[in-house]
Amino acid sequence: MSSEPRVVVLADMPDLVVTTDSVTIPRAADVDITAGDIIVSTMGEGFLRSVDRVEQSDGVIVLTTSDAGLDEAVPEAHVEGSFRAGKGDAYQLPYIAVAFADKQLVNNDKLTARLVNGSLSFMPEVDLDLKVENHRLEEMALVMRGRLEGALDLELDVHEVEVGPDITLWSSPPAIFYQQVGALPVVETVTTSVTLKLQAVARGAGHVRIDASALANLAGGIRYTSAAGWEPIADVNVDASSALADASATLKQLGIDAWLAVRADVRLYGVAGPFVAAGPHVEVVRDLATGDFHAGVGVEGRAGGALKLWHMTVPVTPQLQLFDEMRPIF
Repeated sequence: MSSEPRVVVLADMPDLVVTTDSVTIPRAADVDITAGDIIVSTMGEGFLRSVDRVEQSDGVIVLTTSDAGLDEAVPEAHVEGSFRAGKGDAYQLPYIAVAFADKQLVNNDKLTARLVNGSLSFMPEVDLDLKVENHRLEEMALVMRGRLEGALDLELDVHEVEVGPDITLWSSPPAIFYQQVGALPVVETVTTSVTLKLQAVARGAGHVRIDASALANLAGGIRYTSAAGWEPIADVNVDASSALADASATLKQLGIDAWLAVRADVRLYGVAGPFVAAGPHVEVVRDLATGDFHAGVGVEGRAGGALKLWHMTVPVTPQLQLFDEMRPIF
């Protein structure tokens, strides 16, 4: 594997000034850069840019730039997955253990939602595999795996409402990994977060509280091949339990969907890329014909994100549901 001759690695340059469309370097730097070159740096989350124009003034060299594609910089490349032999770094991310108590989520004239108690623990491993051949993305895979435990005790006062807020409860600092592909340093950034996706549909006012927990060993993600396109990767084993602690009979119609998830977002050179998310999922529905309440709990996994890798001829994939292993409670 080899990089194109016009790729210039800006190594050990702490005085770089980087904006969205320019890079400024000291004129004293020992570099030879012309328009049409591709520059790469590991500073921060790294960058990979095409040089559109070169200007010199006041002791600095100002490069007007635009985002470059990894396929432009390396005609042949293979970024190995972390669970294959030969990869220098391991994508074992820090252990996640978060807990929330008496947290107000939504409070307006249509819906009051309170997280009485919530917890999520996970030791995530993230596996990214990327293969470029003849300036074309041939394969890409992103998998998140590990043992996940989650609990969700949710209380809602609902009215004539149909809402669906997404709430970020916690976010990690970015974990940055470096790999060498020929002469090209590849910078990968992984950020993990805990999110709650809440959807409630109600006709008539009332009160609902549901308590659920789930334990799962899982592997979920997405795979792209030039031959088959996008495919889900899903393997999950779930043990879940739940109870409807309180439900008002005055509700004529009710549908509640709550998903507490760990989400891993991957960026290459700071550019948004794919994500994988998984965690406990709770549903409560009132049967309009009988008036009975039905509930289920399990583990849901989804993947997607901004997967168009710059100039590669790869479509942006829609969000994929990897699994939704529900267990009926009553």
